[in-house]
Parts: sequence; C-alpha cells; structure tokens
Amino acid sequence: MSDVEKMKQYWNKVGARDDVNWQIAHIADDQDFAQSGLQSLQKVFPQGLAEFKPNSRVLDIGCGKGRLAKALATARRDVRVVGVDVSNNMIGLATAEAEDLLNLSYVTIDGVSLSPFAADTFDCIYSYIVLQHLPRAVVKRLVTDAVRVLKPGGTFVFQVQSKAKAQVEEPADTDFRRIRYYTAAQAVALVAPPLTLVETRGTEGMHDFFVVTTKV
Repeated sequence: MSDVEKMKQYWNKVGARDDVNWQIAHIADDQDFAQSGLQSLQKVFPQGLAEFKPNSRVLDIGCGKGRLAKALATARRDVRVVGVDVSNNMIGLATAEAEDLLNLSYVTIDGVSLSPFAADTFDCIYSYIVLQHLPRAVVKRLVTDAVRVLKPGGTFVFQVQSKAKAQVEEPADTDFRRIRYYTAAQAVALVAPPLTLVETRGTEGMHDFFVVTTKV
C-alpha cells in the first residue's frame, strides 16, 4: 500500500468514527460544530465574505465534513463553492448535510493533486487546518496544483501551524495526525511564481499562521 493510499485509509477511518466532529475541530456538538465554520472563515477571510464577487468560484482544500465550505455557501448563495478531500467518507458526510445548497458541491481527490479540475478554474482557493497534517512533499505538490487551477488574479490563502525554530523531529510520512510546524520563512518559501506574496498574518509560534497570495 502506497503512502497516499495509507493517507486515504487513515482519513476514511476518521470519517467513520462516531466522534468525527471532535476529531476534526475538537467540537462534539453538531450545532456548535456547524456554527464554528463561520468563525473559522472569519479567520481565513478577516475582511469579510463580501469580498467575493457574485458568481465567484471558491475551492476549499481538505474540506472534511464541509464545516467551512457549507458556512460559506450558506452565507453567499451567489458564490459557487467546491470542497475537496481525500476521504470518501468525509465527502459522503459533507454531501448528505448540504443537499439544500445548490451552490455547493464536493469532490473526492487523490490527496496529492487537484486533477478533477481544469486550469484557471477558481477565483479563490483556501485551506485551513489541513496542510499541517501532511508530509511537506505532499504540501508542495498540492500548492503547485492549486496554482494551476487558480485563475490569474485569483487569491490563494493557506494556513499552517508555526514555530520560531525549524522542527527538528519530523513525523513519519505515514503519520497524518502529528503536526508539521513551519517557521514563517518555511511557509513563505511555499510561494513561488506565478504566485506572489500579498501578506502573512499571525506570528511564529501561533496555531494559525496565514499566507495570502495572488496569481500573476
């Protein structure tokens, strides 16, 4: 079994657990879990959801049960939201909970690429509490493919967990729970042409360190 297959297997097992909400966001209650999606979106987009133009296409990488994607699609019915995840179980749960939202859809991906989508498809791409669980080589591949499917002029926002010093003991590539920490320099180093850095938010040592980019 390849490492990618092991990754899919791991997250499928998490998606099948009775405490899946807790595994994703450390929130057990279904209603609180759903409401937390909007709170997390406010971290990703602190300027507010009004920034999205009508008919924009937005991609959520590592959507899990759709906590953020559903909150965004509910708040902005005029925006098309697509959530992707490596776990078939997660995608199944997300789809079942979003049947009334015509502007929201979910797709299972292979975990290392965004191959279901053509180049220059999305106006905005974001990823929250996802990349920190992935081997660094996988993160680089996902970031590269995110650039491919992002429209010129589009925005790509991703979050990592940060520390002031580089991580000494790296988790095994098949360990999908332990955190990979990034210094600010390591996080910014993921940005390469045709991406250009717009800003970073947060400081080293914080749980949420955001890198905001645009495609030129």
